[in-house]
Amino acid sequence: MNPLFFPYLFNIIVLLPIGLMTLLGGRRGGQLVCQGKFPESQGFRTILGSLWTAILIGSALGLILPIPMSPLLLIQIIYKTLWLLVFVLPRLLGGRTNEVPWGISLTFLVIVATYPWVIPWGHVFGK
Repeated sequence: MNPLFFPYLFNIIVLLPIGLMTLLGGRRGGQLVCQGKFPESQGFRTILGSLWTAILIGSALGLILPIPMSPLLLIQIIYKTLWLLVFVLPRLLGGRTNEVPWGISLTFLVIVATYPWVIPWGHVFGK
């Protein structure tokens, strides 16, 4: 079995409810997903829901075309690492842990720590 199957499957399991709830669930869906840690904003909620739903669709394609879709995993690593460094880390260092949405943060941390091990780097960088 191709090791890329696991990140794509994980994405689908997580993003099927989360991505669609953020995109289509309105204010209540967005607040539930973000654990009430962010102010409600329809614009940002729909942008984030659109991104997560696009990753969900790309991950479904990744089950069929695992190698060609693997750059999607790199995009996830990059944006999730940036969010952890720019949003979560300053709050942890500043003692404001109550501002951190732990569900999202821990999910992002798992992805950042594991996805690099299965990405076919030669394909991603064209070697």
